[in-house]
Amino acid sequence: MSDMTMEQKLQLVQQVRSRYNENQYDMYNRERILCGESLHRSNRLGDDIEKTEMIGRVSFFKVRFLFALLFFLTIVVMDTNNIKVAGITVERIYQVISADYEEKLEVWMETLADSYNNPQR
Repeated sequence: MSDMTMEQKLQLVQQVRSRYNENQYDMYNRERILCGESLHRSNRLGDDIEKTEMIGRVSFFKVRFLFALLFFLTIVVMDTNNIKVAGITVERIYQVISADYEEKLEVWMETLADSYNNPQR
């Protein structure tokens, strides 16, 4: 190693860094494929971008949670006071929520599979 010139050492360091970055990229893609999202984000983008992404996710979750809470409270108030909204009763809402769509989904999937297997040209 002492026989190496400074330029050779720099090339070796660049090669090692390049290989490390390729390995990180490959690992990120594998995690994304297996888990849907990387468990360990690459530091190449920086911590500021990750914090911004997390803030956006948290606030979107808060909005969804708020809507779900408002919907739940509306149902409870409608149920306790026997209120109809646009002719819709609480019983009808319960029916729609508890409906079993499994058979309709199976028919739809069969139709989709048939159209994929036998495309009409």
